[in-house]
Amino acid sequence: MGRVVLEARNLTKRFGGLVALKRVNISVSDGEIYGIIGPNGSGKTTLFNVITGILRQDEGEIIFMGKDISRLPPHARARIGIARTFQNIRVYPHLPVYYNVAVAALAKYGDRGEAHREALRVLNLMKLLGDAWRPAGSLTPYKLKLTEFARALVLKPKVMLLDEPFAGLTPGESGMLIDVIRDLNENGMTFVIIEHKLRYLMRIASRVAVLCFGEKIFEGKPEDAVRDKRVIEAYIGGGLS
Repeated sequence: MGRVVLEARNLTKRFGGLVALKRVNISVSDGEIYGIIGPNGSGKTTLFNVITGILRQDEGEIIFMGKDISRLPPHARARIGIARTFQNIRVYPHLPVYYNVAVAALAKYGDRGEAHREALRVLNLMKLLGDAWRPAGSLTPYKLKLTEFARALVLKPKVMLLDEPFAGLTPGESGMLIDVIRDLNENGMTFVIIEHKLRYLMRIASRVAVLCFGEKIFEGKPEDAVRDKRVIEAYIGGGLS
């Protein structure tokens, strides 16, 4: 791992009387695969929404590549190198896969020719060229995940935030997606991955943070998380599967 590329410092987010995040700190290094786990309602997606600018924190700051980006809007954060996918896949179902990816490339480059070339390059990388002119809504859940990956990759991000990328996939498809993540990581991509089930992160993450009721209760190696008393208690009823 190299230098720190993304930090959340003392992030706090309230929704009325509900504290969704309470002084959360994370620090992600260049080239790392960093996992975030926790029971439902623990604040994982809220953390992503604050990091990407969809929500504004009440306290704390976000540091990216050494600069405070806490006041930047979401599109500006995407342009400087932070991309994300969503737990609920967000594609234009009636548009071909190509256009779903090209529209993101056009937002990045502005020039249609460059956007076209980049869209084709990334579709080829994700092995989606054969599906480029199929409506996105006709794809399998696995290929929909790859389409969302492709749409994020055309932004040429430094850090990719994945929100439950394995949700809805079979074990075999999850294994293939892990291979995609590993390949991208070996080529320089840094990942922060939200996942409810720890078993997938144990295969790829170097460190995990565990959230519970908006607080970080653990940070360390995935294999240590499954033995931590606080983590086990947080998952009672849900299981560390």
